[in-house]
Amino acid sequence: MIVSDYMSASPITVRSEDNYDLAFEIMEQKNMHHLPVVNQDNHVVGIVTRRDLQLAARYFREAPAEISEVMHTPVLTTSGAASLSSAVKQMTDHRIGCLPVIGNDSSVEGMLTESDLFRALSDLLES
Repeated sequence: MIVSDYMSASPITVRSEDNYDLAFEIMEQKNMHHLPVVNQDNHVVGIVTRRDLQLAARYFREAPAEISEVMHTPVLTTSGAASLSSAVKQMTDHRIGCLPVIGNDSSVEGMLTESDLFRALSDLLES
């Protein structure tokens, strides 16, 4: 089992200079909990979670704030060719809920989340 079999391909991303309200709106509309933050070359520079945005909303209130002010860095990543077990270990060891999946050109090509891992577990248990 490899990461590319279970990742969500072509993830929605935000840019570090975007207002945090945009990320919150995307997460609400798409029922998401994590968004990779990318630069102009589509390289991951951070990650923002729903919880980060909820805290930012309390702190910044109506004031505009860039995602760069609330995102997490550095970001742990994986590749599509990595084993699912290595990704699970990385997520467990670092107590994180997702991993951006990086392609050969260093751009983000997917996201692996806890939900994806539950789907993999379900497939494994059914076989």
